[in-house]
Amino acid sequence: MRYGIWATLDCDPTTDRAAIRRAYAARLKAMDVDADPDAFEALRDARDAALARAADPVAAVDVEPVLTDTLRAARVEPEPEPEVDPLAEAMNAHFHALEALLFPGHDAAPTAEEQAQIDHHGRALLADPRLEQVDFATGAERWFAETLAASIPRSDPLLEPAAAAFGWINRRDDYALSADAHAIIERIAATRFAALVSDPKHRLHRAWVELTRDDDSRRNWLTSPTDIRDLLTTVRQRYPEAESRMNPNRVARWTKVFGKSPRIRMRLWLALALLFVAARIGTSFLTPVHPPKLDADRIAQAVAGKHLLEVQKINPSLAVDIVAAVANAESSAGRSGETKTRETLIGELIAKRLQAGMSNPPDDLLVRLTRFDVSAMRILRQRSPAACVAANVATELGRVPEPMREQQRALLHDVMLNTSGYAPANIRTRFTVPGEIVDDVAQRTGWPVAKVQQVLRDGKDSPARCTLEIALREAGLAAQNGVGMKLLRDLQPLVVVPAEPGTIS
Repeated sequence: MRYGIWATLDCDPTTDRAAIRRAYAARLKAMDVDADPDAFEALRDARDAALARAADPVAAVDVEPVLTDTLRAARVEPEPEPEVDPLAEAMNAHFHALEALLFPGHDAAPTAEEQAQIDHHGRALLADPRLEQVDFATGAERWFAETLAASIPRSDPLLEPAAAAFGWINRRDDYALSADAHAIIERIAATRFAALVSDPKHRLHRAWVELTRDDDSRRNWLTSPTDIRDLLTTVRQRYPEAESRMNPNRVARWTKVFGKSPRIRMRLWLALALLFVAARIGTSFLTPVHPPKLDADRIAQAVAGKHLLEVQKINPSLAVDIVAAVANAESSAGRSGETKTRETLIGELIAKRLQAGMSNPPDDLLVRLTRFDVSAMRILRQRSPAACVAANVATELGRVPEPMREQQRALLHDVMLNTSGYAPANIRTRFTVPGEIVDDVAQRTGWPVAKVQQVLRDGKDSPARCTLEIALREAGLAAQNGVGMKLLRDLQPLVVVPAEPGTIS
């Protein structure tokens, strides 16, 4: 019976090198090397051992067989074990721990210990030295923005550190900044505002406490209705995210108060009001009241963002309008005794020329206006699809996301500076979307062309209309010919109004 290497070679023990090689070749020919690399390796080891034992002293050294190139290529070498990267392993541990804390599978508020753990693991990931690599940092920024925005309020401890690490607040006017990053910026602004009004020394502190109380008891009439109104106005215009921290029932009760007659029920408030009126009447006999004098230079700064002399160099006709409006207002005040306020005069000038500026802006300004619209729509889509559809640079400041309002003012100033006169009387009320744009929109929305055409016709579904409006503007910006710029002009507000079916407005 054959044992060991001789069983593997399937031959009797021998010192004949030729016999050993023949046995090896016969076994090798009957073997599928690719299918059974371990058996091939065992056969080679057996041949080498047999040759080493051969009586020929050279054979003990010359143990390497003569193999064809095919057999050499077929030999499978063991792969080296991958090296363990301690940094990657540590970061992966922080990554999985943080995701488990941010998305625990329930809606309960995080405990103090969980908040500390969220802060710990998040800051460890933000300190990853690989963030200095551009490609790694780009992917990490996207993950942080999406994850933190989706897990608010549990992610609150990490919002400020992440925004600082990626410079989101300084880039808040960048149209390319993602909607998730903008949502985080607004959350940070709301958190900072809440911290301010939580200070007992703040003027609106009592109103904040009143509206954020957990109980649904009666209104505290010692709280000033004026402060409540100021707080709600400030929050809704500048920090809309902060309203989520208020008790909706208390907000609703106070809102009903503002909708009723202005009569104040409490005698204390009535007495204070009467004292205030009496004091104003008494002092009016002693001190003449002079309305604030209108200043053409300040009006120019409000309307166009520049001093009057600068406006005159850029747009002489706008400067003439400003000076004439101030002169007419002062002349009218001399005849009637009523002086227009600065805000009224600014509003009249803007209303007079804004439509002309939006009707025919230069190409570079048109592109900037469109990019602003797209950024605003993306953010508002998550809150209110109806507000998304109506969003544009001419929208009231209170309706545009707070981080974008400075950019909005700057764009409006540029529009005013580029007005060459007044809007034409015969403004087109409808336009057609080219077929190539419709195809591009279908790709961007993932809709069939039939659905794109349907939403173009009726547009009653606000979420779908919002998606369509964004895709239209993106398609116009991406077009490489005059068709794209023409579409962007047609999409400008104050120019196109709702029209017949088959057109878009």
